[in-house]
Order: sequence, then C-alpha cells, then structure tokens
Amino acid sequence: MKMSYEQIYLEQSKSLKIETYTYDSLCNTINWHIHPEYEIVYIKNGSGKIQLDRYSQEYTDGCIIFLGPNIPHMPFGNKEFKTNVEVVIQFPEAFVTEKLIHFPEFASMMKFIQKSTQGIIFSSETHKKLSAAFLKFRNQNNTEKLLNFSQLLYQLSISEGQKLILKNNHSLEINKHSLERIAKVYQYINKNYNKEIRSESIANSLGLTPNSFCRMFKSSTNRSFINFLNEFRIRKAQEHFENDKHVTVSEVMYQCGFNDPSYFSRQFKKYLGVSPSDYNKQ
Repeated sequence: MKMSYEQIYLEQSKSLKIETYTYDSLCNTINWHIHPEYEIVYIKNGSGKIQLDRYSQEYTDGCIIFLGPNIPHMPFGNKEFKTNVEVVIQFPEAFVTEKLIHFPEFASMMKFIQKSTQGIIFSSETHKKLSAAFLKFRNQNNTEKLLNFSQLLYQLSISEGQKLILKNNHSLEINKHSLERIAKVYQYINKNYNKEIRSESIANSLGLTPNSFCRMFKSSTNRSFINFLNEFRIRKAQEHFENDKHVTVSEVMYQCGFNDPSYFSRQFKKYLGVSPSDYNKQ
C-alpha cells in the first residue's frame, strides 16, 4: 500500500495540536501515512489494530500509544461503540528542542520522549489511570490544555509496563532522503506562505530540477505541489478568519499569498465548501 506524507496544521497561537474526536466526528483518516511530528493517541474503548512500520498488534478496550517522528502507521481509531472517544496530540520537534529543553526539571521526560522514536504502547493500568485526564481536553482552553499535557507527559514517562515496539524503522531508512527534502519544503512553506513561492526556487535549493522536484513531491505525498500549497494557504486563511472577526476577505487573501480574488475564492470553496465571504459572515 502506498504511503502518504501527512501535513499537520499547527495554529500560530498554539505550541501543540490537541483534538478530541467522538463517534460522530471521527479523525480524518489517512491510510498508510507518515509525518515529522510526535503523536500521542488515546482511544477510550473498543477494539482495533495497531500497525506501525512492519509491526502489527490487536488492542481491546482502548489503548494509549506514543509515536516519534516519521514512523509509518495506519489510523488507530475504531467505531465499535458510540461512546468511544479518540484524543490525538501532535507536536513538532521544535516544541522539544526549543521549549522543553530549557527546563532542567524536564530532563527525565526528554529521555522518555527520545524513546518514542521506537513507538511506545502503554499498559491497560496506565490507560485506566490517565483516561480522565485525556477526556478533560475537550472542555479546556489553550492554557489548560498545555498544563494538562505537561502533567500527562510526566505521568506517561513514569508509568510501568511501557512496551517499545520497533527495533528499527525500515521504511524510514528506505525513504530517508526524500523525507528530509519534504520536511525542508514544509518548513519553507510554513515560514513563507504569505509570499510568492515558485517551485523552481524550491527545487534549486534542494539541488533538483523543477520536473524532478515535482515528481519527488508527488511520489512522497501522493499529491501535486501546487495542490498542497493551495490547501496550506487556505487552511491559514481559515485560521485568520477565526482569529480576527473584523478582518476582510481581501486582507486575508493577501496575507495568505493569493493576489487574484476569483482564484482565491475558487480554491477556498474547493477545500472548505463555501466562499470566503460566506465563511467570514458565518
């Protein structure tokens, strides 16, 4: 099965992404995929399958799993019970190397985070003990979420019955060069999405011809570069509308790197289902 490269959208006002999904609002599922962010997944109940790289294991009555960057995996959720809840926490390497590292009190947690590069599954006792903390996220503001996450990370780090899953990451080694290039592209777009971006310039920075770059990007992400760039900019436009009730459509258009109102409107409706003006009114 072909592996997709998933882009995680992190709002500028947040250090990490925490989403709570229910039976009626399932996490968007991408089959076999990979991303450079760390990921902690909590499944409240039901049974399913954990598939990481070449490893496979069934779980029953929910699970907690912690994945380091670039571990190929399938979605973990299930629809066995309508009472099921899935909490997904994702954070970039920069959160670890630029923020947590400055606190000497977090030294033991830094070692624990490093272990996640092999993937960690936690015991049923840990799942039961920490369930209430995971379920709190859906009713918390951003500050409360960050504090809750810090406590959860500590509790996970000292929990008993941790199981390391992978001895080595075969798929990562095979695709390492392409993954490093894709990561650089994502970083560049995240910093410069509001400016003119040409695939030729990015290709040149990677030592590739424009055609080779487009083929590499499509092969690694299963989508064209222009489609990815447009969707990234539209997600940023959505963020601007939600964070500023008085911003105009024209302001958002220019802030997100578009300069043609009709093209911006078509792309916005393509990815979000409504026009920018209608979304802004809502």
